[in-house]
Amino acid sequence: YRRMNHIVVLSPGFKRLLLQRGVPEAKLSVIYNWADEASLASPVGQVPAEFPSSKQFRIVFAGNMGKAQALDTVLNAAALLQARGSRVCWVMLGGGVEVERLKAEAEKRQLTNVVFLPPVPMTEVGAYLHSADALLVHLRKDPLFEITIPSKTQAYMTVGKPLLMAVDGDAADLVRQSGGGVVAESENAEALAQAAEQLALTTPGDLVAMGQNAQSHYRQHLALAVGAGRFAALFRQLAKCVA
Repeated sequence: YRRMNHIVVLSPGFKRLLLQRGVPEAKLSVIYNWADEASLASPVGQVPAEFPSSKQFRIVFAGNMGKAQALDTVLNAAALLQARGSRVCWVMLGGGVEVERLKAEAEKRQLTNVVFLPPVPMTEVGAYLHSADALLVHLRKDPLFEITIPSKTQAYMTVGKPLLMAVDGDAADLVRQSGGGVVAESENAEALAQAAEQLALTTPGDLVAMGQNAQSHYRQHLALAVGAGRFAALFRQLAKCVA
């Protein structure tokens, strides 16, 4: 860090951490990651027949299902909602080391409101995200994840759907700032169930507005053009300093 002219970090939390470690603030810039905008811009292809109908409120989780995602919390929330007669349905799209165990657990608990779908190429993910009513981000409770913004956050925001953010810290702050969804505490099944039901009871117009807020925030602060522009400005500044 001492030898570098400048350091770019991906979240405000990483900046705070480096400030605590003695890195001068003038040496730090936050430039967020952006999404694969070209692949997600329009829904390509169709979702399979197993994708729940619009009679249910479909919350999609798309991506890796591993230890870090702590997705037993989703199954616990699903059990709570099923017992309450909620129309919320969880669609788990993707692969990972936990998939088979989670499938077996859902079957054992007779959770009819959880659907597992196999991974698809990025060019086809957009169709699933656009077909959802809301999109879930979940990571286990961990200090590192409090300063992490999972990459699916940007992907979800760019498609213009409401987010259900169950990651503490910077990622939750991003959703609050954008007005693009609701926030629940990580690894808290009751909080996740309540947030999901809150979304399911939201009027269609308000859901559309949430999605538009998320998309607008992405375009203004997180998009490829924004990030590339900030990098270009930084490179020009550094070039003058070393010239």
